[in-house]
Amino acid sequence: LIMQDSSKRPWPADLKLFAILSAAWAFGLAGRAAIGATPFTHVPLQAVIAGMKFYGQPARVVLAIDAASFAAFAAGILLERRWGLVLALCSLAEVVISHFIVILAYRDELSQSLDVRIAAAEGPAVVLILLYVWIRSRDLLLVDD
Repeated sequence: LIMQDSSKRPWPADLKLFAILSAAWAFGLAGRAAIGATPFTHVPLQAVIAGMKFYGQPARVVLAIDAASFAAFAAGILLERRWGLVLALCSLAEVVISHFIVILAYRDELSQSLDVRIAAAEGPAVVLILLYVWIRSRDLLLVDD
């Protein structure tokens, strides 16, 4: 039911725009992974997945995986494939959970206070994006063909 592709009606334009923006984000992540630096700062490259922080070469690998994930679901949505929406929802849920883990795990560490504040500031926006994609995609995911 959930993995069948729907070709009966065109998908909403805002989901296509989300896919285009996600593809641009994937391109930026891939660039950071390739360059191996955080733009406009002297901070070492850092990446977070599932609440775990990675630095240096492991961070480059995590960024490359993130870029591939964003590119894959962007392509799936642009091609109007349900698996693209499922992958987008899973990826966004991972980002929300990751922010939550970082906030909880590092809230008492003074050296991580900036990262905790950033995660806390980004958290509501990431949750809203996840909810928006879910609301806009649920009719496409739950339709009977």
